[in-house]
Amino acid sequence: MSGVIEVVESLKEEASLNCPYGRLLEILGKPHTLSILYSLQIDSPLRFTKIQKSLGLQPKILTTRLQELVDYELLSRKSYNEIPPRVDYELTTKGKDLGKLFDELRAWSNKYKIPDRPRGRRKRAN
Repeated sequence: MSGVIEVVESLKEEASLNCPYGRLLEILGKPHTLSILYSLQIDSPLRFTKIQKSLGLQPKILTTRLQELVDYELLSRKSYNEIPPRVDYELTTKGKDLGKLFDELRAWSNKYKIPDRPRGRRKRAN
């Protein structure tokens, strides 16, 4: 998954405001966003606490990302009037359609054997 994130980050940096994909890459390229969406592609709905524990994110960071995804209508949020509080997040139709994007990114990554980390420059032997 980190290889995909690096590809998206790289593409995001190169995207200009005129690029038709720039806004999408800006949204998806934020830290932890792809991991959250991917988790919900696998299992949805998920409780806030389950997402937090599985990704190891601080509550404030996760809350910010989840709210952004709700604002972009990629996720829906459902809170229950229970003690302790319970909040579930689920992909919307718009969010589910991103699964096709994940499939394409996976296929591309597999085709080109994208490593987990980019290859660094090797030092030349003297």
